[in-house]
Amino acid sequence: MEQRNNTFTILSLIFGILTFFSLLTVILPFIFGSLAIIFAILSKGSSLKMEPLAKTAVTLSVSGIILITALAGGTTYRLITDEEYRANVSAEFEKINGFTLEEYTDMLEELYKTGEIPEEWLDKLEGMGY
Repeated sequence: MEQRNNTFTILSLIFGILTFFSLLTVILPFIFGSLAIIFAILSKGSSLKMEPLAKTAVTLSVSGIILITALAGGTTYRLITDEEYRANVSAEFEKINGFTLEEYTDMLEELYKTGEIPEEWLDKLEGMGY
């Protein structure tokens, strides 16, 4: 039973560290952080106390999840409220993809409404590699 708990502790620490190394991906920190917390809880077994490494993993995971939520939320808020920032992001998006962010969101809105990609967008998306 001790070996099993130790394995879960090590796994929780690994996933806690991966939470921070994956912050730029936005989605992976939530997955890795959740796994770290689950493994930390499982590492307790029938014990009432959690090992220090498991506590560290939970701290890393929760911190990473809070940090990525704040970063993504702040960026989204700024994108919605700051016209100059949105224009800069749209210009960079156009340099990379060949059309503006507004055009892309219009296409996504159309896709959401109809379930189909408009014909005029298929060429642009193929140019992006989709």
